[in-house]
Amino acid sequence: MKKTVLRNSIIVVVTMLLIVLTAGFAGASDTYTVQKGDSLYLIAKRHGITVPALKSANGLTSDWIYPGQRLVISGKSSSGSGSGYTVTGGDTLYLISKRFGVSVDEIKRANGLSTNTIYPGQVLSIPGTSSRATQTVSRSFSRSDLNLLAQTVHAEARGETYEGQVAVAAVVLNRVKHPDFPNTIPGVIYQPGAFTAVNDGQINLAADETAYKAVQDAVNGWDPSYGAIYYWNPATAQSKWVWSRTIIRQIGSHIFAK
Repeated sequence: MKKTVLRNSIIVVVTMLLIVLTAGFAGASDTYTVQKGDSLYLIAKRHGITVPALKSANGLTSDWIYPGQRLVISGKSSSGSGSGYTVTGGDTLYLISKRFGVSVDEIKRANGLSTNTIYPGQVLSIPGTSSRATQTVSRSFSRSDLNLLAQTVHAEARGETYEGQVAVAAVVLNRVKHPDFPNTIPGVIYQPGAFTAVNDGQINLAADETAYKAVQDAVNGWDPSYGAIYYWNPATAQSKWVWSRTIIRQIGSHIFAK
């Protein structure tokens, strides 16, 4: 008799836990992986939310998305405390904090983190992003422009740190804004002798998700190169002229300069 009562009690407890867990998951944000041909409008309609809500949940400042990108799908309206961000491979709290302009400690407090350990697929609350003004490039780029930029980042900087890949994208954007260079992304990239990847054909390689993400961060205003318009590998660069430039910093195997 006692065994029967104990078994029934265990069943009741397990059932209650399942109900609580199910309710918790139902209220949580889902993620969606962008497919070829998707747009923010189509994704928002498919999930029954608005485009502004979708952009706010993902910290997007433009409508540009790319295949393989993971988006947070949340129907909840923002209370002003922040937006959600899904961690991907290569992310660190430091890089995420730089991307959104908040401190590491703020992110840790908002998510109840006691260490700096995060993992791919984890959804982090980014405090203040719903009201924080994000620096953006003061011009619009076409999808083909941004695809080309992602291919350039992949060809020129794959294997570099994520920060280094964002820096390469930023250099291209800095050249677009600089009076000494062409004022379009294709013009900068295909300027004769400008990029090794164009000369050796690697520019035609398909960009990976990390390169697309790096381009998005650069377009949103993150510039780890600190305004550089040149970069080179010190192990292979032999030009005396390039070494005469004002060096700003080194990230991985690239030196960035003005």
